[in-house]
Amino acid sequence: MGIMFPVHSRQMNFLQWIGAKLSPSDTKPESTGDVYRLIQVSQALLTSEEYEKARALLLPAIASRDRLQDPVVINYILRALEATWLFTERYEDGIEFFSQYISAYPEDFPAYQARAATLWYAGRLQEAIRDYSRALELNPSDILSLSGRGQVLAELGENARAMEDLNLALQTLKTVSTPASSWAEWYKQAEAFVRNGRGFALAGLGDREPAMQEFEQSITLSSENA
Repeated sequence: MGIMFPVHSRQMNFLQWIGAKLSPSDTKPESTGDVYRLIQVSQALLTSEEYEKARALLLPAIASRDRLQDPVVINYILRALEATWLFTERYEDGIEFFSQYISAYPEDFPAYQARAATLWYAGRLQEAIRDYSRALELNPSDILSLSGRGQVLAELGENARAMEDLNLALQTLKTVSTPASSWAEWYKQAEAFVRNGRGFALAGLGDREPAMQEFEQSITLSSENA
């Protein structure tokens, strides 16, 4: 007999939300092995920018949240789902999903970071800052939350506060060890993102030459930041 997991009311609400979003052809994975297969296929779809198809696999995968023991896997699924909503500009759908998820799993910091990103792109900047701050309460060294909050603060003209977050994000990037060579590109893109934010904040502070240097480094790391 398989292990039974207790289901709290807020978790049940989240599972009901998931069920309402899945098509009749979607099935909940029967094992963690099935979840890993869904992740592998969805990763290929994300690489080929087939975001809707990737989401259709990631939603059933995260529906097995209670069976997943590896926080790295949970974090990947949440951030991959974030990307599917950001790159298709379906921000409100993303906000709705992560709100339901947070109600069920309020200690999963990547969900706050992901909702913050969708709030940011939806133009709801103060709400985005609150979510980034909550993510950082749960994980003070989360690079994406530090960088994201810094960028939003810069957009709001709070450039000194923005630089505090962005400097810490850059410092964390420089000190953390890369878990595997396959992550090297992620860290490179993350640094480009942080330096772009630093350039924006420095420009807001009137430090134009250092700002231009940050933009140049960002472009060098990722030409898409031009």
